[in-house]
Amino acid sequence: MNYLVSVQAAIDFIEENIEEKIELEEVAKKASMSLPHLYRMFYSLTGYPVKDYMRKRKISIASDHLKYSKRSILDIAIIVGFESQASFTKSFKKIVGITPKVYKESDMFFSFDRIDLYEKINYLEGRDLFDKYPDIKVIQLKEMTVLSYIHKLDHLDGIEKDALVVVQKIVQKSDLDQKKMKIFGRNIEIDEVLDEKSNLYAYEILISYEDPITNQIAEMQIKTIQGGMYAVGVTPSTNDYAILSLWNQMYSEWLPKSSFTEGSHTYLEEYITFNEKLVRMKLYLPIKRQSKPEMIKVEETESFYVTYSRFYGSECQKKADETLSEWLQLNPSTDYSSCLLYFSYNYDAENEMEHWCEYGITNYFSYEDITTQNVHQKKLDGGLFAVIETKSYGTLTGILEIIHRWIVSGEKYILDESRQWFAQYQSSFISSSDINVCVRIYLPIIEKEQTVWVTEL
Repeated sequence: MNYLVSVQAAIDFIEENIEEKIELEEVAKKASMSLPHLYRMFYSLTGYPVKDYMRKRKISIASDHLKYSKRSILDIAIIVGFESQASFTKSFKKIVGITPKVYKESDMFFSFDRIDLYEKINYLEGRDLFDKYPDIKVIQLKEMTVLSYIHKLDHLDGIEKDALVVVQKIVQKSDLDQKKMKIFGRNIEIDEVLDEKSNLYAYEILISYEDPITNQIAEMQIKTIQGGMYAVGVTPSTNDYAILSLWNQMYSEWLPKSSFTEGSHTYLEEYITFNEKLVRMKLYLPIKRQSKPEMIKVEETESFYVTYSRFYGSECQKKADETLSEWLQLNPSTDYSSCLLYFSYNYDAENEMEHWCEYGITNYFSYEDITTQNVHQKKLDGGLFAVIETKSYGTLTGILEIIHRWIVSGEKYILDESRQWFAQYQSSFISSSDINVCVRIYLPIIEKEQTVWVTEL
């Protein structure tokens, strides 16, 4: 089974019926998956639980109706599949942060685009990193045909905004629909044909357009900009200090803690305007994956016992960690030198109360009677695992995605849903949030030839 094709089929079915009441069992059927398998793979490949994706897409479509149509809020609620205005308002406020009525009258714009797994990456970093930098996302930017204007000055100060003003005046004189365009900028080197002694600096403004660009306009040339993977951050302020601070945060803080490294494609800045006034900016940091597929190994492991603490809900990781630590302190006879810190959670939970997290210690090869309220012991089955060794990145969500994509691209293995994934750290004395700690992640797999398919009659 090609998981990417199956999940994209689920997305396509959702999009075709987004304004209808969609049953998840029918989505799973279109994806040729069981419902639990759909939950897991949809989240792994998109970064969103399937229900969350459906809700956000409905709200995104509704937000367009609120801004650009004269329909009532009740009519819009019914159009996007809500049973009442009250349920629509509650869901809208939870996702957007304000009620539909306030949104309709505000200058705020909410958009959640359809996902195309062949083009776009919705990548979740470890929980700690995501909480610290919630506005930094990872996307795959497609190759763009753009209109280019190169602005030259003998000084750098203010060159970007000067260039933007010039391009806005050019656009005003053209027949371009400003609602269909995006404005990007980038620093470039002066062309070799110019006099090197002129000491000129250059900044390029790039306009991408929804419709195909076939004709250039005055003072602007048509060119193609290479696409690639980007970390994208948003700054609510347009002053130079805020922009420089965000660049520094993305490059010096976020990048070293992520599982990416700097890419070779171009840096970009996107100018977000409202009524031709610059209101905020998006910064595009070119990146590539640091972990290479050859770092993933397939290993056969034996069964073993794990002593663990499991909790459910929003603070389950913290509670499980604290409970295990307290238990270890009360059991000084434990030989820590032969133990490894164990960590696991269900990354496919559909709601907060179903989400669980486990912390424990491993290297038990026989059962021991452990009878405490919050610490238990169980046996984890051995077998075939896809294994990757890396630094510790919070809840390891990004690393799990790398392994899942490796499985999808290789098409030799599939996930074994009967066994649990887990991570083992070098030392049980060190928290998994320490990025200097080495961790091995084990994802249970089976070869496709060993899979037995059962057809229901």
